[in-house]
Amino acid sequence: MPALQVRLLGAVEAWLAEERLDIVAPQSLIVLAMLAADPGRTVSTTRLAEGVWGDRQPASAIGALRNQILMLRRRFDAHGGPGAGARWLCSARGGYRLDVSVDSDAARVEELVEDAESACRDGKFAAAEVKLSAAQALWRGDPLVGLTGPWAEQERTRLRRLRTTLRGAALSVALEVGDHAAAIAELEALIVAEPHTERWRELLMIALSRSGRRIEALEVYRDTRRLLADDLGLEPGPDLVRLHQQLLSAELPGEQAERSDGAGTGWVAADLGPRLATPAQLPPDPPDFVGRAGLLDELSAALSAVPLRQPVVVTGMGGIGKTTLAVHLAHRVRHLFPDGQFYLDLGGTAERPRTAEELLAMMLCAIGVERADVPPDPQERTALWRTVIAGRRVLLVLDDARDADQVVRLLPGTAEAAVLITGRSTMAELFGARMVRLDVLSPDESRELLRTIVSERRVAAEPEAARDILAACGHLPVAVRVVGARLAGRPGWALAPVAARLADERRRLTELAVGGTTVESVFRYSYRQLDAELARAFVIVAVPDAPDLSLGAIAALLERDRAEAERLCETLVDLGMLQSPQLGRYRYHDLLRLFARTLFAEVDLEPAPVLERLAEFCLATMKNIVDLRDSGVGRQHFAETAVPGERFTDERECAAWVAGERFGLVALYRQAATGANARTVTLAIDLALLLAVSGDGGEHLPQVAQAMDDLSAVAARGGDRRAMARAQVAAATARLVGAGDMRVTVPLGNAAAVLRELGDRAAAITAEQMMGTAAAYQGLVDVAVEHYRRAMGLVQPESGRWAQGMGWATIARAYCDAGRADDAEAAAERALAIAREVGSLRLESMALQELGFAHSLRQENPAALELCVEALRVARRAGRRHQEGWALSRLAEVLLRCGDAQAAVPVAAEAVQALTEVSAIVRRVRAMQVYGWALTAAGRRGEGEPVLQRARTAGRRIGLPILDLTPPEFRPTARPTLRLFSGGQHG
Repeated sequence: MPALQVRLLGAVEAWLAEERLDIVAPQSLIVLAMLAADPGRTVSTTRLAEGVWGDRQPASAIGALRNQILMLRRRFDAHGGPGAGARWLCSARGGYRLDVSVDSDAARVEELVEDAESACRDGKFAAAEVKLSAAQALWRGDPLVGLTGPWAEQERTRLRRLRTTLRGAALSVALEVGDHAAAIAELEALIVAEPHTERWRELLMIALSRSGRRIEALEVYRDTRRLLADDLGLEPGPDLVRLHQQLLSAELPGEQAERSDGAGTGWVAADLGPRLATPAQLPPDPPDFVGRAGLLDELSAALSAVPLRQPVVVTGMGGIGKTTLAVHLAHRVRHLFPDGQFYLDLGGTAERPRTAEELLAMMLCAIGVERADVPPDPQERTALWRTVIAGRRVLLVLDDARDADQVVRLLPGTAEAAVLITGRSTMAELFGARMVRLDVLSPDESRELLRTIVSERRVAAEPEAARDILAACGHLPVAVRVVGARLAGRPGWALAPVAARLADERRRLTELAVGGTTVESVFRYSYRQLDAELARAFVIVAVPDAPDLSLGAIAALLERDRAEAERLCETLVDLGMLQSPQLGRYRYHDLLRLFARTLFAEVDLEPAPVLERLAEFCLATMKNIVDLRDSGVGRQHFAETAVPGERFTDERECAAWVAGERFGLVALYRQAATGANARTVTLAIDLALLLAVSGDGGEHLPQVAQAMDDLSAVAARGGDRRAMARAQVAAATARLVGAGDMRVTVPLGNAAAVLRELGDRAAAITAEQMMGTAAAYQGLVDVAVEHYRRAMGLVQPESGRWAQGMGWATIARAYCDAGRADDAEAAAERALAIAREVGSLRLESMALQELGFAHSLRQENPAALELCVEALRVARRAGRRHQEGWALSRLAEVLLRCGDAQAAVPVAAEAVQALTEVSAIVRRVRAMQVYGWALTAAGRRGEGEPVLQRARTAGRRIGLPILDLTPPEFRPTARPTLRLFSGGQHG
């Protein structure tokens, strides 16, 4: 196909084969111009939308873009035949690509200017004049006439600067060929239009001097200096100052019509001295850069903004890919900075980072200032740097900054320059900067990086091994690159053995090395920035295996108060050595944690006491929670704790702590079972048992059970029968609540016998209650009640009212499930009296719902509903989701028995949701059955039958014959429920 001609230097037009395309919509013209500016490369939809609308994108922006693309394709179809549009304007992953050759008038002007500059360097000024005249002829007016939006404004600014460059070039050549009079006239007109452009004044001074009007040339300098000082508060730039000095010393010769060497020096004559250079210092664009597409679009837009107001600061841990991102991003936007691109390695992680004075001298020399002219005074050096680049469109990449102090004096003073800074420190002191903290690559991105380095074939051949390698690398770019480089250099290696070696945490860091590059050395650069206090904190906090830690837990580990612990943690976060996923919580990248654990000897640390402090803190906190929730569960029955633990004011805070620490506690149990001291083992077992007593569920319970099995074995080997039996009770409770495992009766019975023998009544009570619960679930009501009564018989008088109340509540539930209304009512009444006596909302809600269900069994519907609604209100006041689920389930059953299936459906649905959230499997299955019954009774059998089938299947799997009950008769006596639940309010 013929080239697509795009004309931007005036009104925007597009031509194919000498025929203009009928495109008039401004947004379509912007999209076409953006694609034509980068032919053959995908432009993301995000970038296109930002270019068209900026931060004022409509909700339908993506749809509107698709419409513009469709319209452009139709125009191409009209000229190239059916299907041409789809071939020439392709959809690509995340954006669109123009697959045609493009002839742009703006690009042609840039080529002509470069050709003219080359001709000048060869002394061929007449040829240069022809080139520049051709370039000026392409200009049809102000660029991009009629187009608005961020991209149009940015591109218009760039093209206007191109026109300024072109005019300056043409005038410089005119001076070289001796056309001074015409040049003077044009320059005087330009100065009127653009009074602050120093280039015009510089050229006018040269033209006047060469015309024998040296005094007038000096007067132009004085006028310029006065104007810049008055209007902008600036001094003239170094080029103008140098020219003024040459004029004063009469060193500026007149016009040289002929040159003895036949060579010129660019746009001005050789006797003017050196002009400012155009640095192009960027390292090569990383060939294996992958991912971060959205961030690249976002940062490209930030660096392309006009005017440029914010430095962009990219921070993150060592090896996260800051430099790679910065260099790739700089290449992506370099065309926007025609006056130069600087790249400086600030050496922030070196033993001696570069000083601001060194860096300023390097930049001044790079832009053309003679070394002898660089001021020795630091303030003068900064002032000269800002003066030299004032008004220039340059890009500064300041890589590996140590802190804000190192970079603040390097920042330009005007808005034309863009600054991109990388560093491991957050540099929050750079007020107004755009801060970006890099995270690891996504699994897909890290896989793409490995494929790029190793080869698509090898990665595709062993997908599971590749996944394991990337997981071991923690998706950290430097680790993926290192292991990828090793594999690339050893084409005969399979991936699976490498994955197996990396799976061993003890040797992982050693394996992540290739040549002279190691992941450990990357981390050590950061570590050596830490003082002794920070270094020790960095190592101590790495001892627990928990995925993250609360500030309170870290304070306990460090044996510091919270304020001091927070200061240390936040400093480590600022230095990229620790992460803070949310306020008050901290975590390591997995490889950084492994690195920290290699340093135990360096900081003289023994890990066992650290783990003991964590276990003690968590147990103390759990005691505080139980005190707040259920004052009858005595802390005196569990291991003594000397630390205060976290303290809370309400159930919401308690539930948040338990939920936030679930997997951290599992990690603690596992660590305690693999080499902790005896006291840590005891603390961990008591912590798990106390959580079991408290009734908290969760998806982690199977892992708790396994960890308790391991701790029970550890205690048995150590001869601690009490701890062994307590661990068995905790394991059985986790299995019963989390998986509905009815086989726990035997281990619970064995543990209860040991605990009674040792006089541990508190743990024996829990064992009997759990055996009772297992029996009740299986429909063995009398057996269940016998266990519950045994538990009550173990209660000590001085602290037993709450435990007695819990016993009566569980007995009431067993009788209710068996349909024994009178027995259930009697037990529930006793539980309710004790609950109100001891002030336990948990116990009160349980008693109320069972009392209500007992009334329902006798068809006393208004009373049943009133009691169950009150039970739900109390459960919600208590703030515990699993209690709310229990109350909702009972209320749904009562509604169903009252005949109001329509009201029962949403209540049962919410019960299923609540009990699913807390992983209370047995109660959830019961609630599912109630939900299925309600749907069926409401005339929605097609929805209800699958729910009932799932409930039956789950019930049979865990051995719940109680779920084989036939649905109750549904009686249309539901008027009271309509009043209670008007407006959808369930309690």
